[in-house]
Amino acid sequence: MSGFEKTRGLFIATCLAGAGLAGCGPASEQELAFEATGTSQQALTEGAPLTTHDASCLTLQDQNTWSTYASYMTPVGSALGLSSILQDLNRAGPMLTASTHPPAVGYKGGFRWNDGDMATTDWVPQGLTAGVSGSTNVAIVSWHYAPTTAPEKGVRISVADISDMSLSAVNYRHILLVRPTSSGNFTVVPEHGGGLAWYGNYLYMADTSDGMRVFDLTQIRKVSTSSTCGTAIGKVGSEWCAYGYKYVLPQVSAYVVPSSIASPCRPKFSFLGKDTRGTTDVVLSGEYCNHTGTGCPYDGSSPGLGGRLYRWPVDSSSYRLKTVGGLVSPERAYIMNEPNVQGVAPIMTTTSTSSYWLSSTRYGGALFKVSTSASRTAYLSGSSQWAKMPEGMHATASGTNLWTVTEGVSGVTNPASGGRVVFYANQASLD
Repeated sequence: MSGFEKTRGLFIATCLAGAGLAGCGPASEQELAFEATGTSQQALTEGAPLTTHDASCLTLQDQNTWSTYASYMTPVGSALGLSSILQDLNRAGPMLTASTHPPAVGYKGGFRWNDGDMATTDWVPQGLTAGVSGSTNVAIVSWHYAPTTAPEKGVRISVADISDMSLSAVNYRHILLVRPTSSGNFTVVPEHGGGLAWYGNYLYMADTSDGMRVFDLTQIRKVSTSSTCGTAIGKVGSEWCAYGYKYVLPQVSAYVVPSSIASPCRPKFSFLGKDTRGTTDVVLSGEYCNHTGTGCPYDGSSPGLGGRLYRWPVDSSSYRLKTVGGLVSPERAYIMNEPNVQGVAPIMTTTSTSSYWLSSTRYGGALFKVSTSASRTAYLSGSSQWAKMPEGMHATASGTNLWTVTEGVSGVTNPASGGRVVFYANQASLD
């Protein structure tokens, strides 16, 4: 915890100089208490430029279960890749039309889910990422299981073929995420699934309290859909079950914050993003901070504004995070100065790594264009500039399109007025 070992004199001098937002490590338990509540932090201003943040106290540790977890899944059956799943998509999401799409500046196209997925209260869309499998453009959306009663079903993903958005519908399939527990057995992943990032064969998912979990898209397994399996998970007799889902995607490892790192250094991992600008690709991670309730450690007197955004370097050959001695350090971090942030994407029309799109449920739904050099530009759902309840985002590498998924307004199934949708907008129109 190198950040916590900074000298008392340096920490106090920094805070007295008015740079308290940059400090990671207090020098005493009393100072830690002040930091954790934000008492010693200067007030933040909503919409202000991104503030550079000192993240030297923070690391992630590779749990290094890559080979172990893969071996645990061998008895379950042959490993399948995305190409196999794309040949077995079983649901159709109608394309949005001029009368059914939500208002959004630069809107270009999108789809809604089928009727059952639009109306279900059991599952709620959260994260979104996209990539290419062979010659197929693919969007992947995470859903968290909403009921608080047993059994916990964790997180599922939707794999959607978005290669041709001129068709009448997008075909997709749900897959349940699982964590191997022993040879030939697995369980659910009881997380919020708030964000995704896809690099190579690896799908990174936000683990709110601990860091990121990693899933291998070449290790998908087919399981039983018998009546027995509709209410079971893992090995049941001679069958492998996943609550009725036909396929499972297993976790292979995780990057976690060491237990010795506490608040205020320890962040939440509420959402993820993918950034391929700069010399090193990164996974972006950020904190959701509620403006109406308990904020985050760096909020000061302005609840909701102290959410931090981190850049985690990715190894270009392995697509795993870059580690030194099993530890990963963020290459850069910012205070966002925005409340209720749910997703992030890089502004791909520039090579600068200090500018981003932020998706927020503030004002019922908003898209913020932010950077370190200028106050935000806001596109608000209340002004018919963006969709309601937006969540995860993905920016295409060309800088052409910005994709997002919406959570949906509770009880609303009409996609034009707040129902769940996946759509993309022209970044040039937003710029």
